[in-house]
Amino acid sequence: MKTMLIGVFLLAAATAAAAGTHVFESGGVAYPYSTESTGDNYTFEFEKNPGPEGGRLKAAQHVLRSIYGDDTVESRYSEVFMKEGAKCYVFEARFYTYRTCFLPNDYSPDKQDRFWGFVARLPNSMWFLTRNGIPAALILAGVIWAFRKG
Repeated sequence: MKTMLIGVFLLAAATAAAAGTHVFESGGVAYPYSTESTGDNYTFEFEKNPGPEGGRLKAAQHVLRSIYGDDTVESRYSEVFMKEGAKCYVFEARFYTYRTCFLPNDYSPDKQDRFWGFVARLPNSMWFLTRNGIPAALILAGVIWAFRKG
């Protein structure tokens, strides 16, 4: 019970640290942005646009690393797709696949320079293997060993 309470506290602290105000720096310029938890996803909004697509992708990687604390996020995206008008990029990491989507400014004529969107994280095959496959294989090996021994 005590361990579960500590785990819940640590998860709440990590979520509180992820949601809030952060700063992305590029080329000596600071780009403050805010993040907010929206269920399984996080939304982000920059105070000023970090520039063309290359700058926005670097900013998106900073958002992923600051929210999820995963330094294994690859610097290049592996896939691009459109989802409900948002342009989404997929980044691979060691145990997770991350998706960042940039929302369009088409419906905000007074905020055409706005940079905002959302990020999400999904477990990949390596996560499944380490969290489920290896323990299942060890249990199966133990059962087979016990039957052969007995």
